[in-house]
Amino acid sequence: MDSPFAIRRHVPNSPDALHCAQASLIMTLETLGHAEQMTLDQADEITGFREGVETWPYSMLAWLGENGYEVRHEDALDAVALMRDAETELRRSGLDDETLEYFLDISDFSREGAAIARCLASGNVTFVPGIPDPRRLTDRIDARWLPLLSLDAAVLAERERDGFEGHMVLVTGFVGQCAVIQDPGPPSRWDWVVPLSRVSVALRSPADTSGTITYIRRKAGRGGIPHVST
Repeated sequence: MDSPFAIRRHVPNSPDALHCAQASLIMTLETLGHAEQMTLDQADEITGFREGVETWPYSMLAWLGENGYEVRHEDALDAVALMRDAETELRRSGLDDETLEYFLDISDFSREGAAIARCLASGNVTFVPGIPDPRRLTDRIDARWLPLLSLDAAVLAERERDGFEGHMVLVTGFVGQCAVIQDPGPPSRWDWVVPLSRVSVALRSPADTSGTITYIRRKAGRGGIPHVST
C-alpha cells in the first residue's frame, strides 16, 4: 500500500450514526500528531454538533486553522458566497428543490457564516470553489495532505438506499487504482480498499456538484513533518 500515513487509533461512529465527522476528525488529528487524545464529546464541541441540525464542516475547519493546521477545502459551493446568501448559493450549485429545502430546514446558516469568517481570519484555511477531483488524491497524499471526503455512504458501499446518505471518511493511501479508506461506519470498515471510480461516483451523489474533499496537514514548525507546496 502506498501511503505516508498510519492510523494511530481507529475510531468508530456512534451507534446512532450521527458522528462520522467527529470520528474522522479524531483519527485525522491523531494521525497528524495531535498530542492529546480527543473524545467524541470534545469533537462535537469543535464541529458544532447539535442534534437535529445539519453538521456543516466550517466549525471544524475553523478550529483546525486556529490550531496549527493547514486546510484546503474543495467544494462546488463557494463558502464566501454561502456566508452572504445561503439560499442563492445552494440554488446555484444545482441541488434539486427537495434537497435544497432539506438543507435550508436543518441548517443554521447564521452560525455557519460566523464559522466561515473564522476560517478566513485564521489565514490557514483555503477555500477552493469547484467540483473536487479525486484523481488528485494520490498527489496530495504524497505531499502529506490527509484527505477527508464527504460523500454518499450507500453509493460507496454499493447498497440500496432511501435518499442521500451523507457520510465522511478518510483516504489514507492507494493500492493500484483503489483508494484505502478508513470508514467509521456503521458498520466500520478499516483499510477498506475501494476502486477510485466508485469513490468518484459516491462523491457525485446526489448531484454532479455534490461531495467535498478537505485536505489537512500540520504546518511546518508546529510539530508536523516539513512539506512542500503543491
